[in-house]
Amino acid sequence: MTNPVIIGQISDLHIGAEKKLRGESPEDNLLRAFKAMSVYKPDIILATGDLANDEGAEEYEVLAQLLPQSPAPVFLLPGNHDHPERMRAAFPDHGYFPGSGHLSYVIDHLPVRVVCIDQTEPGQVAGRFTPDHAAWLDAALADAPDAPTLVALHHPPFQTNDILFDTIGLKGSELFESVIARHKQVGRVTCGHHHRLTSGAVAHAPAVSAPSTAWSYGAAFRQGDQPAIITAEPPAFLLHVWTEAGGFAAHLQIF
Repeated sequence: MTNPVIIGQISDLHIGAEKKLRGESPEDNLLRAFKAMSVYKPDIILATGDLANDEGAEEYEVLAQLLPQSPAPVFLLPGNHDHPERMRAAFPDHGYFPGSGHLSYVIDHLPVRVVCIDQTEPGQVAGRFTPDHAAWLDAALADAPDAPTLVALHHPPFQTNDILFDTIGLKGSELFESVIARHKQVGRVTCGHHHRLTSGAVAHAPAVSAPSTAWSYGAAFRQGDQPAIITAEPPAFLLHVWTEAGGFAAHLQIF
């Protein structure tokens, strides 16, 4: 029996934000997440966007000081609260970042491949998946058609049925789905943005959004419901566990 691959996922860190309903700082919560995740000995950790709260260079400086306390290498993706060029400047040792263009890359040193796609749009809350993104993703997936693969991004590429987050989700999600549909080795799609656990599907692949390590949002399903209420739910992260026999499974861990 082969050892499992364990991929931790943290999302929506919002470093630099003020304390919210529970009175916890995003920075302290991130360190608590690292401590809780260390029990599971993850192979890598994905941070799927909204790393900073306000795109500030000083926020990335704080994050850079916290990352060495992680129990595994952390791979960063931008979200709508992030500034990709400031990320490049703040994390010069993150050699997986491309030198120019969108911050998309592939992690391929594990028994599974992780394909990370940056589909943020400057100045916009919603994300956008363009023909350029589609060409990049299609080529990245075509490079290893037999390797079990997890695809990560920030904005949910599936309907959550939340009246706010579907409005500020991924524009071009149909194009994203058409690319995934061509690559049957994609066994999981994961994202953030929603600050809560949601699940769905993209073509044949189960899809999930990770909760935030900073604070949780409630959901609004009917017209008249108040959207994005900060709730007292504790922060959490995901563990994506892959085995040759069982494929991908996602586990929620509250901390």
